[in-house]
This record gives sequence, C-alpha cells and structure tokens, in this order.
Amino acid sequence: MIPEQVKVEVDVRVEFERTVPRAIAHRQAVGEVFVTDSARGRDGDYLVAVQLPRAHSLWHDRDVPFHDTFSTAEAARQGSFVVLHRYFDVPVGLPFSLLRWRFRIEDLDAYRDDRATPLQGVLRYRVEDKGRAGAGFGDMTLTGTLDIGGVTAMTLSGDVVFFDRDDYRVLREYQQAAKPTADPSQPRPEPLAAARVGRLDRRNVVIGEPSGDRFPYVIDTTHPSYFDHAYDHVPGPFIVEGFRQASLVAAVESGALPSPRAAVTACSTVFAGFGEFGGLLECSTEVGDRTPDGRVSVDLGLHQYGRRLAEATVELTPHPAA
Repeated sequence: MIPEQVKVEVDVRVEFERTVPRAIAHRQAVGEVFVTDSARGRDGDYLVAVQLPRAHSLWHDRDVPFHDTFSTAEAARQGSFVVLHRYFDVPVGLPFSLLRWRFRIEDLDAYRDDRATPLQGVLRYRVEDKGRAGAGFGDMTLTGTLDIGGVTAMTLSGDVVFFDRDDYRVLREYQQAAKPTADPSQPRPEPLAAARVGRLDRRNVVIGEPSGDRFPYVIDTTHPSYFDHAYDHVPGPFIVEGFRQASLVAAVESGALPSPRAAVTACSTVFAGFGEFGGLLECSTEVGDRTPDGRVSVDLGLHQYGRRLAEATVELTPHPAA
C-alpha cells in the first residue's frame, strides 16, 4: 500500500496527493510533472516529494524489473526548479539553463520494481545562492540526495543559471545569427532499433547509425516527453538521453558490456553551448575499461558546426539478477 505521507523529520511532512503546479516544474503537460510537494527543512535544506507514474510511455519503456535511474534524475531536475521558484523568489517564466548536472546511484537495489506500486521518494536539497553572477543572469548551485524506501538511492548536484528575458533573447539572436542556415535538403537520420539501446519502443530512440565514433541525433519535436513544450534550442534532457543511448551501443559493440540491459549508475554533464535545430547534432563516444564488478564508463562529447558543445561521462552497470 502506498503511504499517504512520508515523515522525513520531526514536524516536516511531504505528501504524494497531487502534483505541484506544472509551471514551477517547467512542464506543460500535467502528466509530465513528477513533483508532488515540497517543504522547508529544519536544517536549512528543502524537501521535495517525487513520484514516477508506472505507465509512462518513456520512463516505463524497459524490459528489466528495475525503475529507470534516469527517471529520478528528471524528477530531481524538476524538483530543483520547484525549490528555486518557491523558496528563492526566482520568477516563473525566466529562461533557465543547467550548466552542470551530476548524479550517482548509491543503491541500485532501491530501484527494484515490485510491479505493484510507483517509484516515489524524497529529495533533500541544499542551495547556495550565488546572487547576480553577471549582467543579465544569476547563478545557483544545488546539492542533494534522493531517499527511496528509507535508503539513500542517489546523490546529485548541479549549477543552474537563469537569465533576464530580454538579455536571453538578445543572446540567442546573436548566437543563431552566427551559425549556418539550416539546409532543408539534409537527410534526417533514422533511429536505431529499440533493442540496441535497451528500449522496447522505437519512438523513444534518439540516435541513429554511427559514422565512426559519432552518433547522429534523431530529433522528433513531436515527442510528448522529450519536447513537452516549445524550445529555441535542443533541450538538455534530450541531449543527455542521447548520451545514455550512445554509451550503451558503444559499450556493447566494443565488448565492454554483454548487452544494453544496464543501468546508468553515474552521469556527469557539462554544457558549454546550445545545440541548434536544423543542423547535424552528433555525439562522440570513447569506451573505458570494464571494472572487476562489471561497471563501464564512457566519455562523450556533443558536436555541431565543428564545435564541441558539451561533454559527459556515463557509468553503466549491468542489472543484477531479478
């Protein structure tokens, strides 16, 4: 039975009754909101309740009896926005960008799926308010943990930048004017078979057949989760999903992993620029050695117009026996 409340500490409760307003989670569809409540902690931290739906077309697209660790990373991303809007008076509607996002799974067993209840847990955030970091934008750093079933399942941290609306518009106009015009005749890559990236539904595949060590992104802006609302650039969560899928294919084809049935147990990303629509966006991979316990790390890069826009390291761990 799902508990109606989780008591995290004395006199501080967070509930799982309903989602928070979609605007403060930066989602358009109510069904894409995974945050249900938040509260101030007694020690200067902030508590955020999250729950993942069991029938979600993206996050339940798997054939292993484990919840997707990336689903809680998405819930944590939404939770960071909720904290900034509710407790730091950051106005809703400002453009945001995650410059750095990092998480590590501390207990993969906490992600086992009992096939009867949704995954839910409590995030505990600490926020360092750096104030106005420069003309037209502000900068904050968040660190946190996710507790599932009374154990620490994930640790995470991130750097968030938010912009003045007019300054952001000027910045993006300048950036887009300096890049080549999109070629409408450029062929669109076809997505890989779903099984190659550990999926069941090909609609959730975001990369195509690689050329050398580079995988092209397959961008479908009608996807209801990756593109929940309109963007003026390729969104970060979509790019990171491409990192995950490319790392799985590269690790399997190199022989480092026996199959793509593996969990992401650590992920570190740093963004230095925006990916644009209309130009070929690619992901490069470099597979590391497998550790004695079967873990594999893959270094990745994001490339467009001859520039390296982001880099990441993804750690993959084969799922333990059910």
